[in-house]
Amino acid sequence: MIQETHIQNRKKLEEEWKELEEKNKQTNLSLPIAGFGYFTNLPDPHSPIPKLFSFTQKEITKIKQDSLSLKESPNQNQLTNDNLSLPDTESPYRLIHSIQTKRNLIHGAVKKRFIRRFLIDPVLIYESSFLQLNGPEFQLSESEIKIWKNHLSRLVQDLRSCLISIECNDWEEMTLLMRILYMEKSITAKTVVFPKKNLNGFRYLPVFELPDSVMNTKQKEYEQLFKLQKKTFISDYGPIQFFNWESFLVRYQSFLESGVAEEGIEFNWVGYNPYQENLENLEFSDKEETKNKQKNLENYTEGIQNLYSYHLTYQNCTTELFRYMNEMFPNGRIGNETFWEPLSSNVVSFNFIPSVAAWKLESNAGTIQNKIFLSYRNLKRKQIEGFAEKHFKERFVPSSKIYKSNPIDHPFLFFTEETVWNRPVLGLANAIYGVGYTGMGMFTAPFDKGYRFSKGTETVFYSLPELMFFNIRKGHFPFISAEEIPKEYYIKESL
Repeated sequence: MIQETHIQNRKKLEEEWKELEEKNKQTNLSLPIAGFGYFTNLPDPHSPIPKLFSFTQKEITKIKQDSLSLKESPNQNQLTNDNLSLPDTESPYRLIHSIQTKRNLIHGAVKKRFIRRFLIDPVLIYESSFLQLNGPEFQLSESEIKIWKNHLSRLVQDLRSCLISIECNDWEEMTLLMRILYMEKSITAKTVVFPKKNLNGFRYLPVFELPDSVMNTKQKEYEQLFKLQKKTFISDYGPIQFFNWESFLVRYQSFLESGVAEEGIEFNWVGYNPYQENLENLEFSDKEETKNKQKNLENYTEGIQNLYSYHLTYQNCTTELFRYMNEMFPNGRIGNETFWEPLSSNVVSFNFIPSVAAWKLESNAGTIQNKIFLSYRNLKRKQIEGFAEKHFKERFVPSSKIYKSNPIDHPFLFFTEETVWNRPVLGLANAIYGVGYTGMGMFTAPFDKGYRFSKGTETVFYSLPELMFFNIRKGHFPFISAEEIPKEYYIKESL
């Protein structure tokens, strides 16, 4: 939670600084805001919203008054106060506060004002920002439509409560409104409709086009998952049900569009204020203020980088595990029970090497039972009876039937994880192959933008540890189907 708060705080500082930079370049104060991309600026006389809410004249008057108050609210939040205290970045355990920037306060007020205007004077929905799933597997039955209508009614009541109490955050109100809109659209279309999200999440692996056969298989798997998720969604009404439902649908969108979905409930399709209101309160022309915001961002970023930095020997995934365990459970005890003998995170202990740490944990006094989970490839190899095929053909990439070359992996010749004694020899062959591939990439760089050169250097990098009897290359298997996942990987829950 602390790390996530740091990440969100940094994002707020970055967005505020970028917006200030943009404001200093132009006089037009209208800027795109997350959430407004689902709406147009055209009136919608046939919107179902007025009928759903059925506001009385007294309620309409109250909503309009609240809307006017929200227009002035940013000025009442001491926006001229630049004494922003950055959260502490010295300890990964210390609870930190969430930063509230000028930008957050202003955008929050603008969103809440928009919602109140939309409920009284709705605009047309931007249809391209919604994804309608067509096909028999996505159709809603009459009983499901009845449940959808019940969910819709309760969502309307929840949003009405927000309008009355004025205690909900802007993202809470926007989330409720978006859920009302896509539930109503689903009921009308008798199929699943949901808002798209900007797919700008963190990408660890490269995006590549799936073969048609794999694409068809994955599509069928999503259809099965869809049935399970829909069954869970209609089982009850609550924020968890909605969060899981929306998370699954966005993952399906990312599958269709080859993007990466961010976690979270915010509907983040970016657009301009449908009611074309300029942000009068966001007149940033002071260059000194912009510099201060940039400095805050740089200082905070540096603090987070130092706090969560990585080093191969003294701050990697293994050393951090032991450091956290030792600090959270001194002497390896929980109460009066000793559950392990603490392992040092110092470099001289060699516990930064995963295989060394695993070996020490096997003989640790707190270790009661060991269970080894083989890699996918080794599980498949274990099922092969022929000696030559098992120990020779499957180790050589061109002759392997289990492993298939794919865009995620770099090119190499031999797997070296089976045995240790000949690992340097096979690693040398991999390294030489990588050097040759890199050399070829130097000539093809003008045509493939350095792709072969980059892949060749990866081959050399992953081969160097093999020369020292270490193996870090296991291979990726992005094309396997759910049916091919070994049963050993499924955890059986004990009753």
